[in-house]
Amino acid sequence: MVRVVAVVGGKHSGKTTVIQNLVSELKSRGYRVGSVKEMPNVKWVDVPGKETWKHGEAGAEMVAGAAMNETVLFVKRRLGVGEVAAFFAGFDYLLLEGFESEKTVAKIIAAKDAAEVWTFHDGLAIAVSGIIAGSEEETKKASMLGVPVFDCKREIGRLADIVVQKALPPFPGFAYCGECGYKSCHELAKAIITGKVGYSGCPLYGREDVVLEVNGRTVPL
Repeated sequence: MVRVVAVVGGKHSGKTTVIQNLVSELKSRGYRVGSVKEMPNVKWVDVPGKETWKHGEAGAEMVAGAAMNETVLFVKRRLGVGEVAAFFAGFDYLLLEGFESEKTVAKIIAAKDAAEVWTFHDGLAIAVSGIIAGSEEETKKASMLGVPVFDCKREIGRLADIVVQKALPPFPGFAYCGECGYKSCHELAKAIITGKVGYSGCPLYGREDVVLEVNGRTVPL
């Protein structure tokens, strides 16, 4: 099952650079790696008026554009992380750029300074990287959180080690389930990331008597 890590942070904090270096490092270790870029200020990825757009306007819920060297898939609604991850079945790691509002995903905070680290810290951080790694003073301040700070170029091996150790599979995201002993998937994710409990898998994964549907669509567990 694919495991997920989100690289979060403000503008020009080094998120894309962190993603690029992690993809290269993980690929060099033989892992299959996918990535997703969140575009919170963009309404449409497809181009209005183009043929693929017209297919969607006519009612197609999913449209693919097949070019000579790549294929792009347009789904005519915003997908949750779990739904997106389902497209990466067979991959080892899925790296997200953005998605800071997700409450069940391990996160690397890319920041310019310690203040920005504190802004994005929600108990799910497994590492800090980005521009801040170039400042010894800001790195020292950020280390007070108890989360390691890595230069994503010079120390990419160590950062990738953390990803391999702590990346989590997508959780169902239930607010009040309790099957795992915690009141929510968010609380379970925090407990795993902070080392309070080990990860033995969400009890709902693989259960044949449990079906998760979102807007009438079955989401793989």
